[in-house]
Amino acid sequence: MQVDFLIIGQGLAGSLLAKELLQRGRSVCVVDDGWKSAASQVAAGLMTPLTGRRFTLTRGYPALFATAQSKLGGLGVFRAASVYRMFVDQEQRLRGLGRADDASCAPFVERLTHVQGQLDESLTDEFGGCQMRGAWVDLPMLLSQTKATLLAAGAYRTELFAPEEVAVLPAKVVWKDVAAGALVYCDGYKSSQRGPFTYLPWQPAKGEALTLASDAPQRPFVLNRDGWALPLGGGRWRTGTNWAWDELNETPTEAQRTKLLARFSGYFRHPVCSEVLAHVAGVRPCTADNHPFMGTHPSQGRVHLFNGLGPRGSVWAPAMAAEMAAYLCDGTPLRKECNLARFEV
Repeated sequence: MQVDFLIIGQGLAGSLLAKELLQRGRSVCVVDDGWKSAASQVAAGLMTPLTGRRFTLTRGYPALFATAQSKLGGLGVFRAASVYRMFVDQEQRLRGLGRADDASCAPFVERLTHVQGQLDESLTDEFGGCQMRGAWVDLPMLLSQTKATLLAAGAYRTELFAPEEVAVLPAKVVWKDVAAGALVYCDGYKSSQRGPFTYLPWQPAKGEALTLASDAPQRPFVLNRDGWALPLGGGRWRTGTNWAWDELNETPTEAQRTKLLARFSGYFRHPVCSEVLAHVAGVRPCTADNHPFMGTHPSQGRVHLFNGLGPRGSVWAPAMAAEMAAYLCDGTPLRKECNLARFEV
């Protein structure tokens, strides 16, 4: 099999990059382990403008959000949504009030609340909160649709991949019966564990998420405080997540199940009953500077990386996939803050 690009991993990064390359008339072969290690299976796909303890706006967020809305909207997986960030204490509340007055943040702030129950009397928002203009991406639908497209084109392999099986030659890259002009690693945290890019400053973190059937009152906004709860309709919710830097695997734990259930119940003033329908775990490919890793291996010119999208993957991925495809196909320079050349070997 002869292709232009061999892509390892069909998570969010691999899926969108494959689409961008196909749109540019390039041929691909995507190899995936059946999503066993895809952090995209765990993520909510949330796009939240103001994030973290310090309630900061993601760098370049307006342009990233606009690109995501355009590209993912065209795929039918973009869901505009309000996100209600409940402040955890008075310090965060004061910081949130300040952000709302900032010209760069103001377009994404829909409403500030000042006392508990002002937005919804069922919530435990003792310090008030900030209702923001955000979105969520239907990641399972995106991955399934992309897989179906690739399968129909004979461009998908469900196999385990081992970097040592690759032969990087002067004119091509060979893996089993596939000869490609170039290889692109989009395999999430696996690239931090093995292969040619382990030298980069990865900070992978395990997360877990639950799908629930609950009698908790559903409103037309996502709940956010030390985690998230996404209403799916009909009494169903998805809720997560946690951060763990040890035991990097895809095994759900009873301790986190208990923690996530307690956190979910804690969003509401009155007791709620919840049944766990699904419990999943995955490892996010986070990076030391919270920016993606994109570019070419310093000594292997046919080996590339598009990875490290981390917890903000849904908002980063659409724009970065287009930039990575332009780089691979046309040599268009990558933005410096994402180019892996910013790190020494």
